[in-house]
Amino acid sequence: MQVSIIGCGWLGLPLAKSLIQKGHEVIGSTTSADKLKQLKEAGITPVQFKLEPMPVGEDFNLLFESELVIINIPPGRKKNPPHFYAEQIKYLKYQLQNSKVKKVIFISSTSFYPNTNNTVDVNTNYDFANGSSKAVVKGEEQISAISQELIILRCGGLMGDDRIPGKWFVGKETQGADTPVNYVHRDDVIATIEGLIEGWPQAQKVFNLVSDDHPTRKEVHEKMAEKYGFELPKWVEPSTIQSKVVESSFKESGLKSPLNF
Repeated sequence: MQVSIIGCGWLGLPLAKSLIQKGHEVIGSTTSADKLKQLKEAGITPVQFKLEPMPVGEDFNLLFESELVIINIPPGRKKNPPHFYAEQIKYLKYQLQNSKVKKVIFISSTSFYPNTNNTVDVNTNYDFANGSSKAVVKGEEQISAISQELIILRCGGLMGDDRIPGKWFVGKETQGADTPVNYVHRDDVIATIEGLIEGWPQAQKVFNLVSDDHPTRKEVHEKMAEKYGFELPKWVEPSTIQSKVVESSFKESGLKSPLNF
């Protein structure tokens, strides 16, 4: 199958490499001209493409000639306001109109859900007053309006490679030692996407992709500190902070525990 990946970064590039190994043809985008050579050397047909929020680049219509498009462009955390991401996805929606694309996988986030200290599942609605990300919610609303078959993957706490839980808090004061966490390993995300491509679901379109295991922040950070040899954080009160436990849509599927990253 020909697959386009919009956003060949931390997740998109290794995903593309894995799909190529499994016999798929991959067209991949990057915002940087300097990265085009890296994509080509990996066996990816490279395209320079950026959403500002209108699309700019060279020959980016090629991305919309594949049977499947995987959209992997998370909202910027600080640089842009929430509505900017919705505008980016809106322009992607326009590109998908009248294209050859039949299926879309949209990489989203469990920050869609509110932090109410409860367990949430795919039926839980957003609540801006309790911490749901406006960018994520509005982005999902835009992509849900496409005519193609759509899967939305809400990933929780993407980790792996250089993203190590606790690394950002080395020796620093931090709260929430007893707060349960939601994490998923990049390798598990890639394997899940490949499984969905091979066995496309006919009914459900929104999935939570997190580990079934929800240890506390303290358990995870101290395990990572032991494994990678960095200094422990300094835990201060309160020991619990506003959060949620995200129920995985892939129970008993062998996803790694955050304690085994």
